[in-house]
Amino acid sequence: MSVIAIIMAGIIACAAMDIWQRLLYFSARIPPSNWAIVGRWSYYCVTRGLIFNADIDSMPPRAGELKLGWFVHYFVGIGYAIAYWLLANLGSLTFSWQDGLIFGVLSSVVPWFFFLPALGKGVLAKNTPTPVKTCFLALLTHAVFGTAMAIGFTLVLR
Repeated sequence: MSVIAIIMAGIIACAAMDIWQRLLYFSARIPPSNWAIVGRWSYYCVTRGLIFNADIDSMPPRAGELKLGWFVHYFVGIGYAIAYWLLANLGSLTFSWQDGLIFGVLSSVVPWFFFLPALGKGVLAKNTPTPVKTCFLALLTHAVFGTAMAIGFTLVLR
């Protein structure tokens, strides 16, 4: 049951994140995450060992990069669910929406200090036109993600 709960919570959290980003797009014209770039980054990461790739936006697109990006997005979401599950079983977190929110907010350090730099956007998005906005959007999106994950665990574990 725990493997199914982890997978389902990760999927629910990613779906909530995707819906959140679509709502932001339709209400404020803030574009959602570009999963094609994530797929391209993943491809070059695996085939050339380029974890930090400042030129990823200008590198040639790869066939299937959008599908790969969506796969990586949900795969990473399940990875976060494993981390949440482990922390909950260690007694550090519960499956409450409040702990989910905390988990999501804390998980914002991953895009700020790893993924944005890996895409050439710099630590805390310093190489983007709007670093504060970019970091704030990552924080909000991860807050939604973590909250949805906790709710997902609660629903699946009933």
